Amino acid sequence: MVLSNLLQNAQNTLQVGLLLVVVLGIVVFVHELGHFLAAKMCGVTVLKFSLGMGPEIVGFTRGGTRYCLAWVPLGGFVQMAGDSPNEDGTMPQGGPEQFLTHPWPGRMFIAVAGPLSNLITAYVVMVVMCLNGITQPDFPSVLGAVPDTSAAYHAGLREGDRILALGGRSVRTWHDMEVLADARDRAKAFELSLERGTQNVTLTLDAAQSRPVLSGLEPQARPAIVGSLMTGMPAYRAGVQEGDHILAVDGHPVARFDEIVGFVRPKVDQPVVLTLRRGSETIERTVTPITAGGKSGNKDGVIGIEAPRGMTWVQHFGLLEAIKASFSGTGGLVQTVYAGMWLSISRPVYYHEYVGGPIFIAQMARDSARKGLDQFLYFLAMINCAIMAFNLLPVPLLDGGHITLALLEAVRRRSLSARAYINFQKVGLVLVGTLFVLILSKDIVRPFQRMHALDKAPRETTTVAPTSR
Repeated sequence: MVLSNLLQNAQNTLQVGLLLVVVLGIVVFVHELGHFLAAKMCGVTVLKFSLGMGPEIVGFTRGGTRYCLAWVPLGGFVQMAGDSPNEDGTMPQGGPEQFLTHPWPGRMFIAVAGPLSNLITAYVVMVVMCLNGITQPDFPSVLGAVPDTSAAYHAGLREGDRILALGGRSVRTWHDMEVLADARDRAKAFELSLERGTQNVTLTLDAAQSRPVLSGLEPQARPAIVGSLMTGMPAYRAGVQEGDHILAVDGHPVARFDEIVGFVRPKVDQPVVLTLRRGSETIERTVTPITAGGKSGNKDGVIGIEAPRGMTWVQHFGLLEAIKASFSGTGGLVQTVYAGMWLSISRPVYYHEYVGGPIFIAQMARDSARKGLDQFLYFLAMINCAIMAFNLLPVPLLDGGHITLALLEAVRRRSLSARAYINFQKVGLVLVGTLFVLILSKDIVRPFQRMHALDKAPRETTTVAPTSR
């Protein structure tokens, strides 16, 4: 058993490591390629293009540029001639072939090109995702609640009815029914074939009834079971596990997943007690919902759990549809990233868990890959947008710092002195170094927080279960 666990852990570690190399390799490559191509376009001499950090694995020199692959696959760089002051504290002496003595519009273009490449890559990945197909949730063709005041109820439909056919055409899932409902002749009556218990029932709806009846139907609600967790989110930190059956939220019994959402949504920044059934045990977990920052002004609380995926269908896009949908999709990702960055700054008590380094990225890549290719591509697009946004921060050593210096030179109409440039870079070194330490420490601590939360489960067992509704 111990050997089996060790082998499983080793396999998981290998998968995470490979996904990390793939994701960071793509993101870093396109970012540095943007700088490289922009420098070449501007006539700035490029001395070295490295994918990875540290000693070289393999490389070659062509056209005065050294191209190499390095051992540490967690970064990369483009080294340009004259991209830093001389050792004696003076600025490089040269012309436009050196970075620091190149005119400021060119330097700004070179600095912007890296983040812009990540944005373009995110868009291309979104297009590929749409063309490949996006997995959408689907449900059995079983009716959920049918209020007695609804048109469906008056037409004879009841909760729990399984729809077998619509207009004489077989129905297996909710998506099948929606497709047939959209394709029907709205000027004609049609039949609904149902299974109710052990009986088959056929209802005939006239043209006037069809729209209000079909538009008011809802699928059978999903059970209050945790299908998946988002790494680093409140439920993850609290020790909630996949497969946990949520019995109550703050003492209020729940039977459906949407009831959990209803109780959690208004509880932003307020502790919420989840009563869970895990195997034969009933335990409690306290989570603190955080704001869903994907949309401006969105104050809904989330804890980072999803219902079991169950049935699915794949939505395919044509080329023109994919191109159009990816514009709005990429814009939404950029908005989400900047909203998350703002929340991380303005609400550090709750949003520091959004900050993550290589380990966090690898875990998220693994989680998304498990859900399918479309989810992995979406994550890849998200990471490209995140790298773009981070590098555009007006912080020395980052691309945003170079953009700031170029704009400052444009306003002052003269370049910075070597001393001012060195001091500017020193400030950036301290800021970026501090941020790197914080991110890396959070990466290291996060798994231990999760393990500690899971280890608490036996000591929090309770024999009191919520009453049924």
